[in-house]
Amino acid sequence: RILMQQLAPARRLVLYGRSSSLNTQRVLWCLHETGVPFDLRLTSATLGESGRLGGTAFGGTEDPGFVRCSPFGQIPALSDSATGAQLWESASIIRYLAAVYKPSLLGPAVPAYRPQEAGYRLAQAARASAWMDYHLAAGANIYGHDDFMGNLMTHLVRMPAGGAPVTVAAHGAQRQMQFCDETVARAAEAAAAQFGRLDAHLRSAGTPYLAGDELTAASARALCRRLRAALSQSE
Repeated sequence: RILMQQLAPARRLVLYGRSSSLNTQRVLWCLHETGVPFDLRLTSATLGESGRLGGTAFGGTEDPGFVRCSPFGQIPALSDSATGAQLWESASIIRYLAAVYKPSLLGPAVPAYRPQEAGYRLAQAARASAWMDYHLAAGANIYGHDDFMGNLMTHLVRMPAGGAPVTVAAHGAQRQMQFCDETVARAAEAAAAQFGRLDAHLRSAGTPYLAGDELTAASARALCRRLRAALSQSE
């Protein structure tokens, strides 16, 4: 088996991250949409196989390939040996995948016989691109009071059993955390308000998806957030 792995051709796309990460999840979704083979290299300074804080993390943050892609040590990061691309920030990675591998990630393609629709196509792509960054408008700081999804996942899913305090590393800083009912209640209220605004937009726009009539990368983050909210409530 080891010999077969050594002889297998290296895939040109390498994604560094972990599947429990919200930002990694949306890149994984888009990668699967492209149909291009890729390798996922489990990388994390905080979480590992258990999915619990305080356990053994996947590590890999010192890997030279990862460092070249992500100078600030953030996941996800992507390397494409076919083009030489080395990227971090999930939205930038998705825009790259759309530009190089699947333009429909940002909206329907313009038929060659209808060039007059090119402007409309660009407008749709720009709108989808804007929705990919909508969460920035909330100004949420990781593990801060306004990071409702991070707090729900951390306190309801990732905290050690029994509520013991744990030291969390995030973006070069360390802080001690412990389960807090007040934080969970505040996060749940913020999540309901945020999803309510998204639902209101869909009703007002009269479209099934955030950026129009077709599923695009614009909806990836919102869909992942919905799934994570459901997961946190089921735990």
